[in-house]
Formats: sequence, C-alpha cells, structure tokens
Amino acid sequence: MNSHSTITTTVQSYRKANHLSLSSCNTFDLEKGLPPELPEKRQHRYLRHARHTFLSVYRRLFSMVFILNMIGLAALLAHNSNWYSSPPLEHFATAASANIMVALLIRQDYIVNACFKLTWIVPLSAPLRLRRIMAKVYEYGGVHSGAAFSSVIWFCLLTGFLTREFVIRQTRDAGLMTFSYILLVLLLSLVITAYPRFRFMSHNTFESVHRWAGWFSLALFWVELVLFARIQTQHPGAERLGLILIKLPAFWLLLVSSLHAILPWLRFHKLPVRAEKLSNHAVRLHFDEPVPLFVGLRISDAPLKEWHSFACIPSRDGGKSGGSVLISDAGDWTRKTIASPNPYYYIKGIPVTGVLCMARIFRRVVIVTTGSGIGPCLGVMQDIPQTYCRVIWSTPNPYRTYGEEIVNSVLDVDPNAVIWDTRKQGRPNIVTMAYTMYREEEAEAVFVISNPKLTRKVVYGLESRGIPAFGPIWDS
Repeated sequence: MNSHSTITTTVQSYRKANHLSLSSCNTFDLEKGLPPELPEKRQHRYLRHARHTFLSVYRRLFSMVFILNMIGLAALLAHNSNWYSSPPLEHFATAASANIMVALLIRQDYIVNACFKLTWIVPLSAPLRLRRIMAKVYEYGGVHSGAAFSSVIWFCLLTGFLTREFVIRQTRDAGLMTFSYILLVLLLSLVITAYPRFRFMSHNTFESVHRWAGWFSLALFWVELVLFARIQTQHPGAERLGLILIKLPAFWLLLVSSLHAILPWLRFHKLPVRAEKLSNHAVRLHFDEPVPLFVGLRISDAPLKEWHSFACIPSRDGGKSGGSVLISDAGDWTRKTIASPNPYYYIKGIPVTGVLCMARIFRRVVIVTTGSGIGPCLGVMQDIPQTYCRVIWSTPNPYRTYGEEIVNSVLDVDPNAVIWDTRKQGRPNIVTMAYTMYREEEAEAVFVISNPKLTRKVVYGLESRGIPAFGPIWDS
C-alpha cells in the first residue's frame, strides 16, 4: 500500500471510529467538515483575557523580576537617607550589571536545558495540576526580559546621577559621560527593538540590533567601569586602580556576563549536511553529528547576520548517530535553503531543549501541528513511549510535500492520526478538532506546534475552555 492510500485509510478509520464512539452533539463530521458548537468560554471576557493573555506566565515572570528590582531600589533609597546629595552610584552600577548577568544566564543553552531537565524529575504520579504548572517552564523568557528591562532602569538612574554630579562639578570626566550616554542609547535600542510588535514586523532588524548592540554594550560597560573606578583613585589615600576594580561587585558580575557571551562561540563549527529535497516546499537536512533527544539546533550560513532554529529528528537508520532537521518554505531564508541547500551550515552552542519535550510529564496528550511543525513533533513523539500521543497534522499535500518516510513516521506513532490535507479538504477548525480529541481520548494536555498566530489562537481557544494547552510563545 503506498503512502497516499495509507493516509486515506488512516483518516477514514479515524472518521469511522469517531462517528461510532461520539454522539453528534459533541463531535465533528470529518466527511462534511461541519464542526459542532464548542462549549462557552469560561469566566467573563475581561477576566479571561487577563488570565490567559495579559497575565501569561511569561508576563508574570517579567513582573516578578521587575517588582523585585523596584523593591530593591526602594530599600536602597530608604537605607541612604541622603541619597540625593550623595547618590549610591556604586550600588546602581552593581544592580545594573547584576540584571545584565541574569538576562544573559537565563538564555544560556546549558541553563535552559537544566531548567527543562529539572521539570522532568516530576513523576507521572504527581498531581496533574503540578505537572501542568511545571509544563510552562518554556516561558522562562519572562525572566530574561524582566532582568534586561530592569538593567536599563538602573542604568538610567546611574547615568542621571552621573550627569548631576558632572553639572555640579563634583565629577568632571567627559569620557565617562560620553560613554555613559552611548551605552544608554544602545541599551534603549535593545529594549525598543525587542518589543514584540516591532520584533514581528522586522525580525532581521531585531536580530542585528540585539546581537551587535548587545556586544558593544558589554564592551562599553567595561570601559565605563574602568573610568568609574579611575575617579575613585583621585580621592586622597585611594588604592590603585586594579584593587578598586576587583573590589567592585560590578566587576565580577560583568566578568561572568562577558564569559557567557563568549561561551556559545567556543563551540562554533561547521556542520556538514546531506540535503534530501522532499518537494519544492520542503527539504530535510541530514547530519552525522550526535545530538541528544528532544533538542533543536540553531544553524546559519551567515553567522554574523542571522540564525535559525530547527528541531532535530533523531536518526533511526540502523542505529546511526546524528539526525536531521525539516525545513519548509516560511520566508526568504528557508525558501533559499530549499532551492539551493549548502553542503554545510554553521552551528554554535549546544543543542537546546524545546517546549514539546514537556509532553513527557503527561500520560496522554494530543499533539496538534501544521506544515513542517511535524518535524519537532517527530523529534519528541518517537522517544516518549510512556506517553500516549494522538496527532492532528494539518498540511497541504502531506505525501507530496514531505514524503513517505515522514508520513509513515507519524503513523508509527499514532496509527489513527488525523492527517488533514488542506488542498483537498480546506482549512480545518483546529480548535474544535483538538477539543474533541482531547475529550474523546481523556488526555491530560494539548500541545500546539504551528505558526505564531495559529498557535496563540488554538492555545487560547482551549485554555479559555479549561483545557490545558501549551505552545511556543514569541520568546520561546
């Protein structure tokens, strides 16, 4: 039986199973494409929006970090009653550098992986509520943005008081003031371009600014710290510059930050690949370099320009190490890669764990994906035998676009997978399909891997009806 007939048979078996097992009031007819009415969303509209959108876990983490910083600021000013006439400049510098360090550390590959692995310790016997809370670990980006934003607040205060000192002639160092304002502009540019709406509108600009402004900011922070310490040497009986520097907490915090900015580049190397062109819309890049389970790679053909993340599908060819990544047409870079793949790409850092791996802490899950999102799904589903997975995959021409091996791999995981051909059947009501399958299978969670807009729509559509749903966020 060829793969196309396999898809047809599989979908038909699913139609038959659901038609017999579910009543017409709570299911949908795959033949006619007529979804049922979903239950009403829970809670009042404004409360629902606040809980699932405005107060997402990401924003709660951001708020927590920011509020802790503001508490620290209030305590610092309260402790220094004469803070206006004698501002605690050293403490401002320490707080700014501490937040920069936290923002950098939480983005480090090994720390991200450690966070995920800690949540895997939670056994399947743990209360479902606890496991659902732990599954939100992928929203750790709130700590990064909260610390980064707080560092800018602290540095604004530092610059403001340095300016005041300069104006009243207590501190006359034109170099210090010049570098302070250049650094302030760079930090503000990082915050502005990282705003979600700007980031979506011009992602390449965001990447360039974040990379170059970030590097220059670290370099200028070192210059500023040295100039700041040099001022201290001008006081009567002051110690030497080197001793003053190493006694500043900001020196050690900045040293940790700088080392971690360099760390991913220590593993920078070429990754030879073998391209398997699946269609004009998709390519699969195979490589021999060993990779752990449940991870993704960042690859690039222009390391100083842009990087792209793809989930790894472990190799299952005769026990060989290595794996592959699945790339579909989703923009200029992917389109170029499909049309003319390189014999190698660059990678840096270590492979990073992704959101879908959290499915392993549930007994039964529904996995919803579209297009090449099936790649990261396969990278996880095939290696969590303790978790029962049901699959909904919506994509145009699945067999022609992704090939027999990919389709058969999906069917190996879920012989009754719903593989929806949007070319023949139109766009499905994915929220309804996911809700129905979740109820029918008595699943514990739903995972969604798709484009940002559809992921947000499906996750919100399910969460607002009391269904635990998880999917990558814009900062995952």
